[in-house]
Amino acid sequence: MKTLKPVVRLKHGFTLIEMLVVIGIIAILATIAIPTGNIVLRKARELQAKTAMKGLEIAIKGYQTEYNRYPLAGAEAADTKVYDTSDAESGGALLAALLATDTTANPRRVRFYDPPPAKSGANGYDSKAGTLTDPWKNGYMVQVDYDGDGLIADPFNEGETLSSGVIIYCNGADGNAGTGGAKSDDIKSWQ
Repeated sequence: MKTLKPVVRLKHGFTLIEMLVVIGIIAILATIAIPTGNIVLRKARELQAKTAMKGLEIAIKGYQTEYNRYPLAGAEAADTKVYDTSDAESGGALLAALLATDTTANPRRVRFYDPPPAKSGANGYDSKAGTLTDPWKNGYMVQVDYDGDGLIADPFNEGETLSSGVIIYCNGADGNAGTGGAKSDDIKSWQ
């Protein structure tokens, strides 16, 4: 008598249900990972801006230590003067003094600041234009205490002052100066 051998089915692939489950899991993980990645990227850019601002502040204070005055101090300088580092005229003169390219403002030719080069016009110094930009391609705003009283008017809160010799801020990702509220993404050296 002949015995029948059981038929053994070999599995050579995935079923449709298995594929849909895997695709669903990948979709769920992607919806979690993408916003988290954006948050990490935003925080990294903010940290880059804060680091650049701290380097600029240290350079200005180093200049003050070397020359016993702040850069570009003169009859026209006032605490309310704002240097925009993305503007070749306003901020360019300040940067030239700190980078020792202006030998009139820096006769000893001491290089106080060594910023990273800009990449695609952002987050660094453009030597051809003489400008310094934040990670969002905007300039840093710099105010210096030229009268020596240790106070600078807070640019975000009218009527208030900050106890500092130098303040630096940038407008953040939106490129607009905020009013200091909770929704403002401005980055400030005094916070």
